[in-house]
Parts: sequence; structure tokens; C-alpha cells
Amino acid sequence: MKVRQPIVTIHGAIAIAIGLLLSIISLTGSAIVFHQELDRRINPSLMRVVPQAKLVSLDNIVAPVQAAYPDFPLESIRFPQTPDGSYQVTIKAKDGENLDTFVNPYTAKVLGVRKWERSLMGFIYNLHSKLALGKVGSVIVGVTGLLFLLIVITGTMLWTGWRKLKRGFTVRTTAPLPLLSYDIHQVGGILSSTFLLILAATGAMLSGFALLFAFNQPPQVAKVLPPAKQPVALSELLRKADAAMPDGKTTYVVFDEHQAEKITVSKQLAHESIRFALSNVELNRYSGKVLNVNRVVEPPPMFKFMIAIGTLHFGLFGGIYTRILYVFIGFIPTVLLITGLVNWKRRRWLMARRESASQLLADETQSNRLS
Repeated sequence: MKVRQPIVTIHGAIAIAIGLLLSIISLTGSAIVFHQELDRRINPSLMRVVPQAKLVSLDNIVAPVQAAYPDFPLESIRFPQTPDGSYQVTIKAKDGENLDTFVNPYTAKVLGVRKWERSLMGFIYNLHSKLALGKVGSVIVGVTGLLFLLIVITGTMLWTGWRKLKRGFTVRTTAPLPLLSYDIHQVGGILSSTFLLILAATGAMLSGFALLFAFNQPPQVAKVLPPAKQPVALSELLRKADAAMPDGKTTYVVFDEHQAEKITVSKQLAHESIRFALSNVELNRYSGKVLNVNRVVEPPPMFKFMIAIGTLHFGLFGGIYTRILYVFIGFIPTVLLITGLVNWKRRRWLMARRESASQLLADETQSNRLS
């Protein structure tokens, strides 16, 4: 009991301190497990087209975007991954936010424009990873993940099943609300503890990686194209990239922010997932020369580690069933917070009752002595 009481205090104090933040992070995490599918469902007019026989050239896809925003530099072009998908051409707006233009790959018709940061899924994603507070939010999310680790560890130590296994997995459904809440907290916590440990640890690591990347970015410079030079047609650059890596599926074209003459064509090889595809072909936009062919058959150890962390955190292992499970796991911290608050209130009430009884007994003893 002497050891248990400090653990109870630590467990409860941290949970109360970060409970609301933890609920926001975990609930938005549930929402973004299927964020790409949800985004397509919410925005069919932007992301779904009727497949046709022939695709237009990449130059025709980009032309209406550049005509509409001649002063905004191109950031990237995301290729459709299904026959009914659209191109996403991203430019950097004057306010620094990304402006996405969606274009029909068969007709080059502009389907619509949006800012990712102001879309529903973009807001939820930003809330989950940064609490919509930028770099400061990333720090808070990372610290919350570390504290959540401590909550899960102390909660596991307090589990009653260590003393009696059957009791640790029993939910007394007919018991009064405080006891039912206690059982739900115990059983739900221990059953989800492994996944919560994984999510807390990987979430804290990803926040750390994001901060390192953000602080190590080179200073922003205006993208100025060399005068008196016309870039090679994008369709020709794409043909050269396909020739350099014919077995790779083109997923993105990225325009270098700091080297205006460089363009990178991202490729997905057969053994890579689209989320973690590392292979690419770098080309000079003005000469068409292939600068570098990066065929990543075996990622470097650091990238392997980061891919493993991302795979665990986003539930990208085990197929659709793991992702569905992750949706439900995202609700667990909120359930534990509510039941934990009920337990805390009950414990406070019991302590107050004991103190009152002790005081009453002391008063009676003192009265008897005086008499």
C-alpha cells in the first residue's frame, strides 16, 4: 500500500492535467485513420471523375493552374492513383498556405480549389498533430505523448489482476455506477494498454521528427526562374523519368523550393507502399538532363526506423482490420478519462467520509475524557 498510493497519485494527477488534450489528440486520431477515404467521400466533386479512354498531357493539366495563378510558384503535382481520381496541383499562396487545385486527368478541366489547412480533414489533421498551434503545438503533442506513456505504465502497475487475475478482467454490469465505472476503467485500460503504449511512444517520436525537420529547414527564399530560359515540357521530363526508372509508378512531381532548376519525380516501386515510397528521379527542368536516379531497394537504417514508427502509429500493418481497430482504440483514452474522473470523485468522497468519521470519533473520545 505504501508503494501503491504514490503511483495512484502520479497516475491521477497526470491524467487530470492532460486529460482534455489527450482526448482531443486521440479522437482526432480516430478520425484520420481513414482520412484519405473520408476526404474523397466528403469532396467527390474535387476528387472523383468519370474515367475516359485517353489522358491529357501533364502540361495541359498544369496550364490552367498557372494561368489562374501566374505569380504563385508550383509546389507539387500529385498523380491520381485510381482511374476515377483527379490530379492535385499544389502551389504556395502568398499567405504561405498550400493552395490545391484539382484537375480532371481526361479533360484538363479545373474541378475546384481549396486550402488544405482550411479543409475539414486538414483541420482535423492539424489539430491531431499540432493542436492547430504550429511548432508550439507539436511540442505540446510530443510532451503529451510522453506523459501518456507514464499514465499507461502506472495504470498497468495498478491493475488489480496482478493480485487476482479473474478480478482484473471482471466487469460487474449490475453494480452501482461508481463500481461499474471502476471495472470499465480497469478492464478497458489493461486490454488496450499495448496499443496505447505503441500510439503514445510512436506519436511522441513522430512529433520529435517533425520538429527536427521544421527547425532544420533552410531559410525561405523566393523561387525565381532563370531569365531567358524556357523549361522543358513536363511531359518530356516525365518521359525521361520513366525511361530512367521504368518499373516505378509515378506518384508525385515535386518542384524544388530552393533550386529552381531541379524537379523530382517520385516513384513507387513494387515493394514500396505509396505512403513510404522513397525512390525518385531528379532532373534539370531546363536541359532535361537526368541528375540522379535514386532507386531505394533497401532503405537506410534511419529511414527503416522512421517507416516502422509510422507503420505502427498509423495502423498500416494487418490490413483493413487493424485500421478499424485503431479507430476504436482512439476512443479509449476518452472513456478512461471519464471513468477515471468518476473513480477520482468516488475516492475523494470516501476519503472525506473517513476523515469525517475519524473527526467524529476523536470528538466523542475527547468529550468522554472531559466528562
